[in-house]
Amino acid sequence: MKTFNGQPSFLACFMALLFSGLLAACGGGSSQEVAPPSAPVPTVVSVAVTPTTASIPTNGVQAFVAVATFSDGSTRDVSATANWTTATAGVATVAPTTGVVTGVSSGSSAITASFGGKSSAATVTVTAASLVSISITPGTATVPINGVQAFTATAMYNDGSVRDVTLYAVWASGTTSVGTVVQSTGVVTGLSSGSTQLTASFGGKTSGASLTVTPATLVSVTVTPTAATLPIASTQMLTAKATYSDGAVLDVTNSAVWGSSAPLVASVSANTGVVTGISSGVAVVTAALGGKSGSATLTVPAVTLSAIAVSPALATAKPGDSKNFVATATYSDGSTANLTIGAAWTSSTPLVATVVSNTGVASALSAGSTIITASANGKSGSATLTVTAVTLSSISVSPASATAQPGDSKNFVATGTYSDGSTSNLTTTAAWTSATPLVATVFSNTGVASALSAGSTLITASVNGKSGSATLTVTPAVGRAGVGLGSSGNFVALAKTGISTTGTTAIVGDIGVSPAAASLITGFGLIADATNTFATSSLVTGKVYAANYAAPTPTYMTTAIGDMQAAFSDAAGRTLPDFTELGAGNISGMTLIPGLYKWGTGVLVTGVGVTLSGGPNDVWIFQVAQDLTISNSAMIILSGGAQAKNVYWQVSGKATLGTAANFSGVLMSQTLISVGTGAVVNGRLMAQSAITLDAARITAP
Repeated sequence: MKTFNGQPSFLACFMALLFSGLLAACGGGSSQEVAPPSAPVPTVVSVAVTPTTASIPTNGVQAFVAVATFSDGSTRDVSATANWTTATAGVATVAPTTGVVTGVSSGSSAITASFGGKSSAATVTVTAASLVSISITPGTATVPINGVQAFTATAMYNDGSVRDVTLYAVWASGTTSVGTVVQSTGVVTGLSSGSTQLTASFGGKTSGASLTVTPATLVSVTVTPTAATLPIASTQMLTAKATYSDGAVLDVTNSAVWGSSAPLVASVSANTGVVTGISSGVAVVTAALGGKSGSATLTVPAVTLSAIAVSPALATAKPGDSKNFVATATYSDGSTANLTIGAAWTSSTPLVATVVSNTGVASALSAGSTIITASANGKSGSATLTVTAVTLSSISVSPASATAQPGDSKNFVATGTYSDGSTSNLTTTAAWTSATPLVATVFSNTGVASALSAGSTLITASVNGKSGSATLTVTPAVGRAGVGLGSSGNFVALAKTGISTTGTTAIVGDIGVSPAAASLITGFGLIADATNTFATSSLVTGKVYAANYAAPTPTYMTTAIGDMQAAFSDAAGRTLPDFTELGAGNISGMTLIPGLYKWGTGVLVTGVGVTLSGGPNDVWIFQVAQDLTISNSAMIILSGGAQAKNVYWQVSGKATLGTAANFSGVLMSQTLISVGTGAVVNGRLMAQSAITLDAARITAP
């Protein structure tokens, strides 16, 4: 018998073929069914800490940010997950999970963030400045039930520097049943009608503010825009507004609770309303407040991010300058979107220039060149920033000398001159100090000085080892400075949207409207002048102007309206009132001396009237946060030589002068001024909406 030496291999091959055929018949064994290898998990390449250097006073705070760069080119803010340490705890401490540093004593310390096996450090310098006081703004506020009000805590140090410590103060509400305050934000929510005293404590200092909650209730919340399309990785800012039963409409974007029905399609920041497209689909984004909610529909199209471009591609700056860069995304369908806010920004050479992530604002520090990069979803784009080798030669501060009274503010400007002869405005980048903080303080990075007490102080701006100064003299508080009316003081009645009268009104002085046309001056029987630059009326001893009259009247009126608004802002911006919440808003029967009066509510004068007693040069400024009501037959009585031209009523609501009321002063209303039948006004009426009159008499002071 013959044997086949190759039989075993033949059988093996046959069985293998048979088995593979069976697998194929069962749908198995196909190479297409083999799972692809998983993508490698991105690893941490580096960690960057910003700012790289910072200076804070003793008990001052500074938040540092840690951004990790991964092997796939993506970046992520890891401040909350990094491990933070300080090299010298006796100089500065750092919260290990937040990167918030607190100054302990003068000196320097390295602050290190570690994440994913990588680390980076920044340097904090603690100055010997000590905390003098803290203040809360606004000092008074009014909200409806379920309304919200954000308060700010500011710390003032003995070197004149100030810092916003809202996030680090300990907040408390005296009557929690009326209003509650959120720690680390200073945002208060009104719960029931009444008043509560708020306090903020920081570094052993405490300040207070008052909140009044009105009975108005929340009716609805609306979100705008109601619908939007945003590509993947792009952002959309939504706004939430609350409407209350008294008709008030408040922006509650930062106090509403935001949520997304499909966070894998579009995510939303819980307290800002900023939505980011994640993947294609539709998501309903909702803002909720006080049991009410509103929503918007966000559609993320099925496109992918193709590229990111940064503009300008080339930029130059001098040390101390800021440059704004813009990131533009291009998607697979050819569409584009602004990614400036959504991108993570980095600088290749932080010693040359730093860049703030999520803003694209770069700060030039020293001569050299750096690459400014914006990254999102694994894509990135870059631009080159060259910081020129010019050096800062000197700094000048203007005005070189200024005077103020306690409570006033003065704006100073710092101008840098460089070695090439060029100049630059350094007001917002300079470090500002006051030599005598008890006389006046100055806000660093703004140049705005606040006069506190009589005396003289040097206001200094410093950048890169150079400095310039100006002298601020604070005169004794013998009286308030009047409000500058500018060209609006040429009018006895001035309004934006119209002036109307019924009955036989008598006006001594000029009246005018802008941007409204003459057709919105009604009841006066206007007769156009031959030049068509003004009109006359039998009811007006003076001229009547409107925005649609012939040149140069339109320009004249635009200037007058601008001056009217500036005067309103001047009066509203006066600080350190002599009297706050006097009479809880009812000043009837009182005798008021010259000074600055402030109310967070409305103000009422009943039929018994009110007396203003002072000399011919004395000034009264009344800051009214809501409505001003002068009841029927009520009188504003001037005594001791007081003059109506020195009395200023700044009203943020509407102003109503009742029947037969007798009013004195310059009345500046943010809305309507209504003058009842037979009322007499010795002063001026300036409305940022309309003025309505009924057989009234108005005479320029």
